[in-house]
Amino acid sequence: MLVGICDDQKLYRDELLYNCKNVFKDGSVIYECFASGEELLNSDAVCDFLFLDIEMAGIDGIKVKEILENRAFPTKIIFLTSHEERMIEAFGANVIGFLKKPLQQDAFASIVNKIKAFSNRRTVTWEDAGKQYSVFIEDIRYIEAQDKYTFVILEKEKYLVRRTLKEWEELLPEIDFCRVNRSYLVNLDLFDRTQGEIVLEEGKRIRLSRKNKAAIEEQYKRYLRKRMEAM
Repeated sequence: MLVGICDDQKLYRDELLYNCKNVFKDGSVIYECFASGEELLNSDAVCDFLFLDIEMAGIDGIKVKEILENRAFPTKIIFLTSHEERMIEAFGANVIGFLKKPLQQDAFASIVNKIKAFSNRRTVTWEDAGKQYSVFIEDIRYIEAQDKYTFVILEKEKYLVRRTLKEWEELLPEIDFCRVNRSYLVNLDLFDRTQGEIVLEEGKRIRLSRKNKAAIEEQYKRYLRKRMEAM
Protein backbone atom coordinates (compact mmCIF):
# COMPACT_ATOMS: atom_id res chain seq x y z
CA MET A 1 0.00 0.00 0.00
CA LEU A 2 1.38 3.41 -1.01
CA VAL A 3 0.49 6.36 1.24
CA GLY A 4 1.29 9.84 -0.04
CA ILE A 5 1.67 13.00 2.04
CA CYS A 6 1.41 16.27 0.13
CA ASP A 7 1.82 19.45 2.17
CA ASP A 8 3.94 22.54 1.57
CA GLN A 9 4.78 22.72 5.28
CA LYS A 10 7.53 20.31 6.31
CA LEU A 11 6.25 20.33 9.90
CA TYR A 12 3.00 18.62 8.87
CA ARG A 13 4.67 16.25 6.40
CA ASP A 14 7.02 15.06 9.12
CA GLU A 15 4.28 14.80 11.75
CA LEU A 16 1.99 12.74 9.50
CA LEU A 17 4.83 10.49 8.41
CA TYR A 18 5.81 9.87 12.03
CA ASN A 19 2.21 9.14 13.07
CA CYS A 20 1.59 6.81 10.13
CA LYS A 21 4.77 4.83 10.76
CA ASN A 22 3.72 4.41 14.40
CA VAL A 23 0.43 2.86 13.27
CA PHE A 24 1.42 0.78 10.24
CA LYS A 25 4.37 -1.20 11.57
CA ASP A 26 4.16 -4.44 9.59
CA GLY A 27 6.10 -3.21 6.56
CA SER A 28 3.08 -3.40 4.26
CA VAL A 29 3.01 0.39 3.77
CA ILE A 30 5.44 2.56 1.84
CA TYR A 31 5.39 6.35 1.86
CA GLU A 32 6.12 9.21 -0.51
CA CYS A 33 6.17 12.84 0.59
CA PHE A 34 5.58 15.82 -1.69
CA ALA A 35 6.22 19.49 -0.92
CA SER A 36 3.75 20.80 -3.51
CA GLY A 37 0.89 19.82 -5.77
CA GLU A 38 3.18 20.20 -8.76
CA GLU A 39 5.69 17.75 -7.28
CA LEU A 40 2.96 15.18 -6.71
CA LEU A 41 1.41 15.54 -10.19
CA ASN A 42 4.80 15.36 -11.93
CA SER A 43 5.70 12.13 -10.14
CA ASP A 44 4.86 8.62 -11.30
CA ALA A 45 3.28 7.80 -7.95
CA VAL A 46 -0.24 6.37 -7.89
CA CYS A 47 -1.07 6.53 -4.20
CA ASP A 48 -3.62 4.26 -2.61
CA PHE A 49 -4.21 6.92 0.05
CA LEU A 50 -3.15 10.56 -0.01
CA PHE A 51 -3.01 13.11 2.81
CA LEU A 52 -3.48 16.32 0.84
CA ASP A 53 -3.23 19.89 2.08
CA ILE A 54 -5.95 22.16 0.69
CA GLU A 55 -4.08 25.48 1.05
CA MET A 56 -0.83 25.26 -0.90
CA ALA A 57 1.00 27.79 -3.05
CA GLY A 58 0.71 27.10 -6.78
CA ILE A 59 -1.63 24.18 -7.44
CA ASP A 60 -3.76 23.80 -4.33
CA GLY A 61 -5.27 20.59 -2.98
CA ILE A 62 -8.69 21.13 -4.59
CA LYS A 63 -7.10 21.38 -8.04
CA VAL A 64 -4.92 18.33 -7.36
CA LYS A 65 -8.05 16.34 -6.47
CA GLU A 66 -9.76 17.41 -9.72
CA ILE A 67 -6.72 16.45 -11.81
CA LEU A 68 -6.47 13.02 -10.15
CA GLU A 69 -10.17 12.47 -10.80
CA ASN A 70 -9.72 13.39 -14.48
CA ARG A 71 -6.85 10.91 -14.68
CA ALA A 72 -9.23 8.32 -13.20
CA PHE A 73 -6.77 7.54 -10.40
CA PRO A 74 -8.38 5.44 -7.62
CA THR A 75 -6.49 7.36 -4.91
CA LYS A 76 -8.46 7.87 -1.70
CA ILE A 77 -7.91 11.40 -0.35
CA ILE A 78 -7.78 12.76 3.20
CA PHE A 79 -7.74 16.54 3.11
CA LEU A 80 -5.76 18.68 5.54
CA THR A 81 -6.90 22.22 6.24
CA SER A 82 -6.72 25.12 8.66
CA HIS A 83 -9.91 26.62 7.20
CA GLU A 84 -13.10 24.62 7.71
CA GLU A 85 -15.02 26.80 5.26
CA ARG A 86 -13.05 25.28 2.36
CA MET A 87 -14.23 21.76 3.15
CA ILE A 88 -17.38 22.29 1.06
CA GLU A 89 -15.19 22.70 -2.06
CA ALA A 90 -13.25 19.57 -1.22
CA PHE A 91 -15.96 16.92 -1.29
CA GLY A 92 -15.64 14.26 -3.99
CA ALA A 93 -16.18 10.60 -4.75
CA ASN A 94 -12.66 9.67 -3.62
CA VAL A 95 -12.51 11.93 -0.56
CA ILE A 96 -12.81 9.80 2.56
CA GLY A 97 -12.11 12.33 5.30
CA PHE A 98 -10.74 15.60 6.63
CA LEU A 99 -8.13 16.51 9.21
CA LYS A 100 -8.00 19.97 10.76
CA LYS A 101 -4.70 21.65 11.55
CA PRO A 102 -3.19 21.48 14.07
CA LEU A 103 -3.62 17.71 14.00
CA GLN A 104 -5.60 16.02 16.78
CA GLN A 105 -4.76 12.43 17.70
CA ASP A 106 -8.37 11.28 18.05
CA ALA A 107 -9.23 12.62 14.59
CA PHE A 108 -6.11 10.99 13.15
CA ALA A 109 -7.04 7.65 14.77
CA SER A 110 -10.49 7.86 13.15
CA ILE A 111 -8.90 8.41 9.73
CA VAL A 112 -6.56 5.47 10.29
CA ASN A 113 -9.56 3.24 10.95
CA LYS A 114 -11.07 4.37 7.65
CA ILE A 115 -7.82 3.62 5.82
CA LYS A 116 -7.69 0.15 7.35
CA ALA A 117 -11.33 -0.51 6.41
CA PHE A 118 -10.77 0.60 2.81
CA SER A 119 -7.47 -1.26 2.44
CA ASN A 120 -9.16 -4.50 3.53
CA ARG A 121 -11.67 -4.21 0.69
CA ARG A 122 -10.80 -6.13 -2.45
CA THR A 123 -10.49 -4.27 -5.73
CA VAL A 124 -10.41 -5.16 -9.40
CA THR A 125 -8.63 -2.98 -11.97
CA TRP A 126 -8.42 -2.56 -15.71
CA GLU A 127 -6.99 -0.09 -18.21
CA ASP A 128 -8.79 1.68 -21.04
CA ALA A 129 -7.44 4.39 -23.36
CA GLY A 130 -4.41 4.88 -21.12
CA LYS A 131 -6.49 5.38 -17.95
CA GLN A 132 -6.51 2.98 -15.04
CA TYR A 133 -9.84 2.13 -13.43
CA SER A 134 -10.38 0.46 -10.08
CA VAL A 135 -13.60 -0.60 -8.32
CA PHE A 136 -14.33 -2.49 -5.14
CA ILE A 137 -15.42 -6.04 -5.92
CA GLU A 138 -18.34 -5.93 -3.50
CA ASP A 139 -19.67 -2.80 -5.26
CA ILE A 140 -20.17 -4.73 -8.52
CA ARG A 141 -23.85 -5.64 -8.85
CA TYR A 142 -23.63 -7.63 -12.05
CA ILE A 143 -21.70 -8.01 -15.31
CA GLU A 144 -23.46 -8.32 -18.65
CA ALA A 145 -21.86 -9.82 -21.77
CA GLN A 146 -21.62 -7.71 -24.94
CA ASP A 147 -19.67 -9.75 -27.54
CA LYS A 148 -15.97 -9.31 -26.66
CA TYR A 149 -16.89 -6.61 -24.16
CA THR A 150 -18.81 -6.57 -20.91
CA PHE A 151 -20.83 -3.98 -19.05
CA VAL A 152 -19.76 -3.73 -15.40
CA ILE A 153 -22.71 -2.42 -13.42
CA LEU A 154 -22.36 -0.72 -10.05
CA GLU A 155 -25.15 0.98 -8.14
CA LYS A 156 -24.53 4.39 -9.73
CA GLU A 157 -21.90 3.69 -12.38
CA LYS A 158 -21.57 1.62 -15.53
CA TYR A 159 -18.36 0.70 -17.39
CA LEU A 160 -17.77 -0.92 -20.77
CA VAL A 161 -14.71 -3.16 -20.45
CA ARG A 162 -12.83 -5.20 -23.05
CA ARG A 163 -12.95 -8.40 -21.01
CA THR A 164 -15.13 -11.46 -21.58
CA LEU A 165 -17.64 -12.82 -19.10
CA LYS A 166 -15.50 -15.96 -18.74
CA GLU A 167 -12.48 -13.83 -17.83
CA TRP A 168 -14.54 -12.03 -15.19
CA GLU A 169 -15.80 -15.37 -13.90
CA GLU A 170 -12.22 -16.56 -13.39
CA LEU A 171 -11.20 -13.26 -11.81
CA LEU A 172 -14.01 -12.67 -9.32
CA PRO A 173 -14.44 -14.82 -6.17
CA GLU A 174 -16.79 -17.73 -6.88
CA ILE A 175 -18.35 -17.55 -3.44
CA ASP A 176 -19.63 -14.00 -4.12
CA PHE A 177 -20.56 -14.17 -7.81
CA CYS A 178 -22.65 -16.58 -9.81
CA ARG A 179 -22.93 -17.19 -13.56
CA VAL A 180 -26.69 -17.46 -14.08
CA ASN A 181 -26.71 -17.85 -17.88
CA ARG A 182 -24.65 -17.03 -20.97
CA SER A 183 -25.09 -13.29 -20.52
CA TYR A 184 -24.92 -12.51 -16.80
CA LEU A 185 -22.52 -12.89 -13.90
CA VAL A 186 -24.20 -11.54 -10.78
CA ASN A 187 -23.42 -10.65 -7.20
CA LEU A 188 -25.25 -13.18 -5.02
CA ASP A 189 -26.67 -10.27 -3.05
CA LEU A 190 -29.15 -9.96 -5.94
CA PHE A 191 -30.59 -13.44 -5.47
CA ASP A 192 -34.21 -13.39 -4.30
CA ARG A 193 -34.54 -16.78 -2.63
CA THR A 194 -38.28 -16.53 -2.07
CA GLN A 195 -39.03 -15.86 -5.75
CA GLY A 196 -36.24 -17.99 -7.19
CA GLU A 197 -34.96 -15.22 -9.42
CA ILE A 198 -32.20 -12.66 -9.79
CA VAL A 199 -33.24 -9.03 -9.31
CA LEU A 200 -30.88 -6.96 -11.46
CA GLU A 201 -32.81 -3.75 -11.01
CA GLU A 202 -36.39 -2.60 -10.75
CA GLY A 203 -38.29 -4.13 -13.66
CA LYS A 204 -35.34 -6.25 -14.79
CA ARG A 205 -35.27 -9.77 -13.40
CA ILE A 206 -33.88 -13.13 -14.46
CA ARG A 207 -36.11 -16.12 -13.85
CA LEU A 208 -34.02 -19.20 -13.08
CA SER A 209 -34.56 -22.71 -14.30
CA ARG A 210 -35.16 -25.38 -11.66
CA LYS A 211 -31.63 -26.74 -12.16
CA ASN A 212 -30.00 -23.32 -11.95
CA LYS A 213 -32.10 -22.33 -8.96
CA ALA A 214 -31.04 -25.43 -6.97
CA ALA A 215 -27.34 -24.84 -7.72
CA ILE A 216 -27.55 -21.14 -6.91
CA GLU A 217 -29.37 -21.84 -3.65
CA GLU A 218 -26.47 -24.04 -2.54
CA GLN A 219 -23.98 -21.35 -3.52
CA TYR A 220 -26.13 -18.73 -1.79
CA LYS A 221 -26.02 -20.71 1.46
CA ARG A 222 -22.21 -20.73 1.35
CA TYR A 223 -22.27 -17.00 0.61
CA LEU A 224 -24.47 -16.30 3.64
CA ARG A 225 -22.25 -18.43 5.90
CA LYS A 226 -19.22 -16.47 4.75
CA ARG A 227 -20.93 -13.15 5.50
CA MET A 228 -21.99 -14.32 8.97
CA GLU A 229 -18.45 -15.45 9.77
CA ALA A 230 -17.15 -12.01 8.79
CA MET A 231 -19.45 -10.19 11.23
